[in-house]
Amino acid sequence: VKGGKVKGIDLESAVKAGSNPVDYSPEACPPEFAKDFLKNGGETFVVKRSYDSWSLGMLFYNIYTGKGYFEGKTAGTITKSLAVPNFEPDFREIDDDNLRDLCEKLCKHEPKKRMGITRALLHPYFTSSGLGKWSF
Repeated sequence: VKGGKVKGIDLESAVKAGSNPVDYSPEACPPEFAKDFLKNGGETFVVKRSYDSWSLGMLFYNIYTGKGYFEGKTAGTITKSLAVPNFEPDFREIDDDNLRDLCEKLCKHEPKKRMGITRALLHPYFTSSGLGKWSF
């Protein structure tokens, strides 16, 4: 968000789960990819659905706070930060309890512990919000 406008999202790098990534956006990649990227360039990394969960959590943070989690840091610094064992983002800047909880569950360090997209849609952040008299 800049000047009250949401920036567009680049989807040209999207690949099917089970494929190799076509490029690298450190701001949205999960720790397991950062580690693989530092080890061998990430070319043989296999993208799993948990990658999308991490990216979604980072996107929500960006939209809510109006800045990227790693804003002002270089790609190399971001990658090294993500590769630190047990790195998990600190979402205390998100003052909405439900959204903070959702982001924390989407961005668990361990891919198998991350909330999946279907469960995310059923999270209280979405189910208890609603629009005026219409709630979900």
